[in-house]
Amino acid sequence: MTIKVDEIIDGIEEELRVTSKFVKFRVERRTQEGAIWKLNVEPMSGSLDESLEESSAWWAGPPSGSAAVLSVIPEIDQINLWYASTTPPDKGQEIRLYPPRYLEALLDCWQNRVWANRCLQWLDSSNKRDGELDTPERIPGFSRLRINQRRAFSLLEQPISFLWGPPGTGKTFTLGAMLAHYLCEHRTAKVLLLSTTNSAVDQALISVDDRLQELSRTKPFASELRKKCLRIGNHFVASQYKGKEHLLPASDVTLIRAIAELEANPVDPTDVARYAQWKARIRALRQQIPKPLDRAQLAALTTTGAAFMFEPLYARHPFDLIVFDEASQVGLAHALALAPLGKQVIFAGDPQQLAPIAKSEHPNAKAWLGESMFAHRRRGHECLLDEQNRMEESICDVVSNVFYEGKLLVAQDAEADPVWRLSRVVADVAPMGRKNVHIHLCREQGMFHGGFGGPVRFESADFIGELVQRLAASGLAKKQITVLTPYRAQRTIIRNNLRRKNIRDVRVSTVHRAQGTECHTVIFDVLFANTEFFDKEMGGARLINVAVSRAQSRLIIVASEADLSYDWLRRVSNVISHRDGAGDDAVPLADVIFQPTFPISAVGTIVRYNGIVGKVTGAQARFFPLMNLRNGDTINYKTELVRSQLKSPATRTAGAIV
Repeated sequence: MTIKVDEIIDGIEEELRVTSKFVKFRVERRTQEGAIWKLNVEPMSGSLDESLEESSAWWAGPPSGSAAVLSVIPEIDQINLWYASTTPPDKGQEIRLYPPRYLEALLDCWQNRVWANRCLQWLDSSNKRDGELDTPERIPGFSRLRINQRRAFSLLEQPISFLWGPPGTGKTFTLGAMLAHYLCEHRTAKVLLLSTTNSAVDQALISVDDRLQELSRTKPFASELRKKCLRIGNHFVASQYKGKEHLLPASDVTLIRAIAELEANPVDPTDVARYAQWKARIRALRQQIPKPLDRAQLAALTTTGAAFMFEPLYARHPFDLIVFDEASQVGLAHALALAPLGKQVIFAGDPQQLAPIAKSEHPNAKAWLGESMFAHRRRGHECLLDEQNRMEESICDVVSNVFYEGKLLVAQDAEADPVWRLSRVVADVAPMGRKNVHIHLCREQGMFHGGFGGPVRFESADFIGELVQRLAASGLAKKQITVLTPYRAQRTIIRNNLRRKNIRDVRVSTVHRAQGTECHTVIFDVLFANTEFFDKEMGGARLINVAVSRAQSRLIIVASEADLSYDWLRRVSNVISHRDGAGDDAVPLADVIFQPTFPISAVGTIVRYNGIVGKVTGAQARFFPLMNLRNGDTINYKTELVRSQLKSPATRTAGAIV
């Protein structure tokens, strides 16, 4: 047990070492605007992006000095500093930016050996639990729940359980209904609601409040429970709480409205003086917000915030129920440090989407920070939400068959809704016509560009600019278009290209920042896909799943031939290419496999074998590859073994996989 604790501590320290490394820049130009210093820089290590906002800056001088990073403007390679202790460096000199050390609070938790051993004992006990879930006939107050949404309420009876919510299945709604129901059934219970980001915490808490409001029609005491659900911390999105100020700990409603009004009217970061005043005003208002954990029956905060508040949380424990939302993005070390604070724990998320990020290559960091609790889920304590109402049918087919073994379906209530169906009809736009799913092939490969600090492809950026113009001309609002790409450098190229065309309302984002969002039309510009970096560091399969499942009505994938040779993109491409009429012309494999020239004579033939409808895609000396039209996967079969089985009906279901 002690060795395992040391492994976790070692992993956290290794991740801290990597993530706390400074990023170096050479200053090209320095100007001053009031108390703000503007530095145009050239990267010497790493890249310049918005994640460096809130970093600390340091320079060697002479004289040496430090400052806080007010804002970062990657498009013009500019860093804006405030609270500088000395004059920042000038042209040709070096400046370093140090990211915040968020993992230090987690490290403190694990360095408490008594608590650390208890956490590992909790993990050991979670792996031994088993059980089965019931499906209630009805949930009082929630008459429109789907079958598996009702089944999810049985998770509230388990000590440790998992709610698996693929894209568009209503995980946040279901979780809100479950917690509202739980609070009404256990009116004095203490609940801790955690999630990975401030926005995700806001959405989960508001869902609980909405469901309590629904229940208050038949259960008046639910109105009082709404006042006992509180958002802990001061980094909430204030505009989300309009009309729901009772969820925030500040007693002064005008304070929350003032923050919301400021955030609703952001200042352009390039106007550094006004931006600094705007940001300072928001910071000052937020610092007035208390953290009244003792007043909250349901306390909602981020997992990072919970680690920093571990002592007061420990003083209040045991919580009757702890819920980790977006739990598939919470590293094991983080989840284990907090889970034993509760008598019951529910992990809600989707292990097929983005995993926790561990930047260190150290095996302990990857094992304890790059994996989530979903790696320890057990079938008896898991509920899969299998009906979605986000994606049009052809988009859902791609996502379901490639990433969810065909289990994800368009919800029956969505299919029966003419408004929903009409909203998924798309305009005739070149080059995809009226297709809901389309792959555009690029001639150019992605390439690493030192000036942009990462992989870029100018051809696809040019195509996207023209495509967005055509989509807008067809009547689609620009706000209904999202462009996604794996790399920040390509995001910058696309943004700059759209701005040159005076297009500013289209969202351009990296895929990692897009999880939890959705949009009418998604353009996914994938590059550098067939590389070890894309697969291991970018989380290839999960990243592709997140990107394509953001689309409601139309999905356009922009890729090169080399990109499409990457296994998961190849599967996506195969499903798209063969979706229409797949299997209509299929013949039994037995009709072709006994031909003397098989498999050469059968290349391109669609066959049925062992419940699979697939295309023979090649010919080898002793094997033939069969591409499954349902999920895009290709399996090699031994020709003679399959022939022998097809001659004997009793053995036809045995299979003959290489």
